[in-house]
Amino acid sequence: MKEIGEKITRYFRSAVAAQTHTGINFKTDPFYILDSAELINGQIDAEISAKVFSEAIKKNSDEENKLPKNVLNVIISAKTVKTIFDAYEKTQDEVDELTGVYFIPAILHRGGKLTYDKDDKKIPWFPREYLQPMVEPKLSVGYLDDVDQFISNHVDRMEQLKTWSDYVEFFKALYESITGASFEGIEIPNREGEDSPLELENNVYLFIDNTVNSTFHIMNLYNHLLKENKPKALYEQFISNEPSNLRSLIENSTSKMQLHAGQMGGEYSLSPSQREAVNHFNQMKDGEILAVNGPPGTGKTTLLQSIVADLFVKRALLKEKAPLIVATSTNNQAVTNIIASFGNINKVGISNLEERWIEGVQSFATYFPSGQKIKEARNNGFQFTNSRGDNFVTDVETKENLENSMAKLLHCCNTYFGTDYVQLSDCQARLHDELMFFEERKQALLTLCEEADQFECSGKQIDIYFSVLEVEIKNLHKANQDIQVRLKEWHDYYKKIPFFLRWFARRVQTKFRLFMNVEELEFLKDSMKYKEIEDIYSLRYADGNRKFAELTNKQAAIKKWIQRYENELALLSDHGIVLHDDEVALYDIATGKMNDLLDKKIRYVDFWLAVHYFECRWASGEDALTEKQCGTSFKNVLEKFYSRLAMITPCLVMTFFMLPKQFLAYGDQSRFYLYNYIDLLIVDEAGQVSPEIAAGAFSLAKKAVIVGDVYQIEPVWGINRAMDKALALSSKVIKQLNEYEQLEQCGLNGYGSSVMKVAAKSCNYQKYEERGLFLSEHRRCYDEIIDYCNKLVYKGNLEPKRGKGVEHKGRAMKEWPQMGYRQIDSENSSKQGTSRFNRQEASQIAEWLSEHYEHIQAAYPSEAEKNLIGIITPFKAQVRCIQAEIRKRAPNLQSKISVGTVHTFQGAERNIIILSTVYGEKDGCFFIDMNKSLMNVAVSRAKDHFFVFGELQCLKDTPSSASGLLKASVVGKAIN
Repeated sequence: MKEIGEKITRYFRSAVAAQTHTGINFKTDPFYILDSAELINGQIDAEISAKVFSEAIKKNSDEENKLPKNVLNVIISAKTVKTIFDAYEKTQDEVDELTGVYFIPAILHRGGKLTYDKDDKKIPWFPREYLQPMVEPKLSVGYLDDVDQFISNHVDRMEQLKTWSDYVEFFKALYESITGASFEGIEIPNREGEDSPLELENNVYLFIDNTVNSTFHIMNLYNHLLKENKPKALYEQFISNEPSNLRSLIENSTSKMQLHAGQMGGEYSLSPSQREAVNHFNQMKDGEILAVNGPPGTGKTTLLQSIVADLFVKRALLKEKAPLIVATSTNNQAVTNIIASFGNINKVGISNLEERWIEGVQSFATYFPSGQKIKEARNNGFQFTNSRGDNFVTDVETKENLENSMAKLLHCCNTYFGTDYVQLSDCQARLHDELMFFEERKQALLTLCEEADQFECSGKQIDIYFSVLEVEIKNLHKANQDIQVRLKEWHDYYKKIPFFLRWFARRVQTKFRLFMNVEELEFLKDSMKYKEIEDIYSLRYADGNRKFAELTNKQAAIKKWIQRYENELALLSDHGIVLHDDEVALYDIATGKMNDLLDKKIRYVDFWLAVHYFECRWASGEDALTEKQCGTSFKNVLEKFYSRLAMITPCLVMTFFMLPKQFLAYGDQSRFYLYNYIDLLIVDEAGQVSPEIAAGAFSLAKKAVIVGDVYQIEPVWGINRAMDKALALSSKVIKQLNEYEQLEQCGLNGYGSSVMKVAAKSCNYQKYEERGLFLSEHRRCYDEIIDYCNKLVYKGNLEPKRGKGVEHKGRAMKEWPQMGYRQIDSENSSKQGTSRFNRQEASQIAEWLSEHYEHIQAAYPSEAEKNLIGIITPFKAQVRCIQAEIRKRAPNLQSKISVGTVHTFQGAERNIIILSTVYGEKDGCFFIDMNKSLMNVAVSRAKDHFFVFGELQCLKDTPSSASGLLKASVVGKAIN
């Protein structure tokens, strides 16, 4: 690994190790009460220590995820707000009971000793929500800029921390610098806008650090990367601080389209921008990254399915091993969305081809969940396993299931082909022959399209043009016959002119003028001599003959082309494929239209043929493990394990947190990773993934397709900007702090960046002046709705395809506008802890739903109830408030209507979305305008209607802001 690569690796490892988003919750997480003196002395009671270790062992069911037996990562809430009661009532509405405001990470040893983790460089932190400036005014312990300044000024001191006493001095100094209070004290001085000091608990609280568990496998991979020097082209491309060289976009030419082999869905063809992405994917070499920007409703899932199917079919055609494709993201919602999409492929009705011909396999995706997610995976009906082959793999690999699968394969194959095979090898050979047949037909049809373009049919269908040619040829033939006849008439006429008169030009001209017909006046002159007239007719005759020959040859070529084309159609028909459902369009074979047909007819069939071809190889026992090999992680065993699994489920799905573990092998008395092993790494929702979490996984793959949207919800960064700068400096990625901005430009920073941003830097293509490709055809929302998002963030580059709701005769709710509002007068919202709510607004929403739900349900008779209505609000307190009002006013709707924040609805869609603004007229709308991505996500969830419920005057009047554009979109469109 090059020097800069090693520095970036070390920096990313440090950024992962320093993660502080632990999700500490006093209400749900076990904690242990300490005395503040124990914290300062670095020694806690041995009995408490024993309880902590006992709890850690009990919670940790994953053998490989255990920390060393004698140490445990812990987090200490050193400063916790005291809950004050007066007459049994809390006096601080802003603060939940036991709210930690200053946390100290540490290592706990058996026996109770505390030490500083000098390797991972975790440092104390104040929760961001308690540092000013704040989204909403609430309890404040200091200023974010002061924290950043302190860390920036103490990088050297952080590097020199060795003993616990060094660490104590450091975390005391940080606390006192930010709060202006003594660490030994039990209050924080009052801040601006606060009437009294903030009182603190005397006790200190200790938690087990679950961050270590979640990033355990990522850390292990980074540790190994720092020791391993084997080239890893994809990883090196990802962590390069230089943008990739730009190439010209690849045109949708026939030669490029011929490379597209498989399609997972048969209902719809690819859109132009999806096809563009597939064509670029087919030009990728190992070590390359393709970034695809996919706004909401532009078919990201279809694209990913197409890429998987394409690679799967190609391997089947070549009789190679099934491709190892891993789809990943950070959050389980994104991952399970992938799994669900690969398990719900809509069928178009091609005999029994669209069924699995083996037993026990229902989906094209296999899930690799963490131990904590197994129950959820089982409840959702997912196929799930791990690198040991537990659960799904164990079930399908039983002798009984294999025997049943072989019998089913033979039966299904014979049913489909009308054969009577008794050997699985015959089925496998027939399936491959059929694949090759359709591949040849696809190539032939696209070649015919390319040839047809050369005929220059003047925009007409080729059969119609053939008929036009026939008429033109007849007309030319007749014209040449007429020339011969007319030339003979001229010759006879000239001969009749007396010889002596021919010497007198004027007399001859008079004669010629009298003999000329009307048509000849256009190309003959009466001043011409007979020889000149004869020459002109001779040239016209020769030109006619040339054109006649050209058109005759062209007609013959087209006739031959039509014969070849009809022969291809007949061959397809013999194999059960009717290419053209519309006989009128039989010869309408423009390349784009032909590709659409191939997607739905041939490429789709090819995918299913490849599925059954690989099923045969699997059932035949290819790469089968012995009983002794099952459950082990030797390199040759893992390679066989993944080879077999890829035959029956072409997509393996897991989070970045689990991915490294699945490719950790054992051999030569040591553990090592299968670098450059995964054929294709797919990252979905890449705009929500922080680079340091994902980077290591790229070392395990050959090439990567990154799909996401930088205008969706951002990642949850585990460190703040100041800490990130300090880590970059200490890892020597930058030489001085002012170089950090250069790191930010290429996206290789642990705070404020995403995998989508890094992928754009690493991609060789650019569209609409931004790195990466762009899916532009939007089909989810009515045009009036997506127009908001197009103006807000997408610079008009989205192409609405659904049409305007107001013009759609089949729309469900004709009485309501697509974007509208319901005014709910309100001066101020209320506060609950650190959140906001508006009970009047919640009450009116519940009342409106109670009045209109049956009408809405009747308008969508075939739609699942859960897909009808979603309510989005900026605040969790309002979520609870709306849910409470629905329970009170319309209890029958509780389970039918989703209520949540924008983050809850990421990746979802509803027919109707209601936005509860919460803010009153005098509140402003800071949260709505804070981040345009939030409103982009909120609005683009709505397919048919987006309604704003609340005080419209809280929204700004400036159209350049998110709230101002929203106001302009709904004003004048009140709903009843």
